[in-house]
Amino acid sequence: MTLLSPDVEPLWIARYDYEPGWELPAHAHRDYFQLIVIQSGAGEALVGASRIALTEGQLLFIRPRLPHGLKSSPSSTTRTLDTKFRIRQPALRRACSILDAVQPSVAPSVVALLEMMVQEARGPGSWTTEVCQTLLTQILLTLLRRRPLADVPFAGVASRPAGEPDLCGRIERYLREHSSEPIDQQSLSAALRYSYRHLHETWRLRHRTSPLRSLWVFRVERAQHLIRYSDYELKHIADVTGFASVHHFTRVFSRVVGVPPAQWRERERAGIRQDVIITPGFVNPSLTVQRGTRTRSSPDRS
Repeated sequence: MTLLSPDVEPLWIARYDYEPGWELPAHAHRDYFQLIVIQSGAGEALVGASRIALTEGQLLFIRPRLPHGLKSSPSSTTRTLDTKFRIRQPALRRACSILDAVQPSVAPSVVALLEMMVQEARGPGSWTTEVCQTLLTQILLTLLRRRPLADVPFAGVASRPAGEPDLCGRIERYLREHSSEPIDQQSLSAALRYSYRHLHETWRLRHRTSPLRSLWVFRVERAQHLIRYSDYELKHIADVTGFASVHHFTRVFSRVVGVPPAQWRERERAGIRQDVIITPGFVNPSLTVQRGTRTRSSPDRS
């Protein structure tokens, strides 16, 4: 039994690292869309008849039958988030078919939603397809609006319409923008020109925790991004995300995420280039040329 109509059908998703010199030769899909976010690295992409330089934060939105390909730089790894999907609702399909194929930047909320899709698909449970369908629909609507939606709340910080929304927004922006810097009650109070008691109560009414406890969640989220998409050592990640030491970083990360950062990194790396099929029966063709050797490719049965 399915709970939702198949207006949007997520097929497949993966985190994929193109090692230096790897290439995805030009090809096209018959009836499904593809969305690729360039998380880091450099290279070149073919989209239609155009060749473009790949840059961090870029988004490729590939409609059916549009030729496309990708080649990583000879000197760097290109890290991507990649998903394939069908759109069956006619009006939504028409709207998405005229989105720009190459978008120079992607909203942070789109990346967060894609990462939620990856985690949901990798750990299937009840209604996994429906959850991925809902997340994908939100991604498409975000792209169609051509401006970012509100950031997706972090784990452990509940979003509730209470207190002073404008002041909560100011607190959150300050904590995010200065998360790598030392922040305490006095500095937060001075920056926002309210007593810390007032800031604390306003934030607690909405999020059910204190601003400084939320700061640790924001720092961990930034650390997760660096662990996923960089090769920095954990000590360096601890330094640049505002932790006093790698030991403190490990304690806080373990408390927020549930596992130590080293274990979380290994789990994330195990998921790289791991096909995650969301719709049973979908076959994802493997076309990537690796160091001059073409991989086996499965037929595109879509």
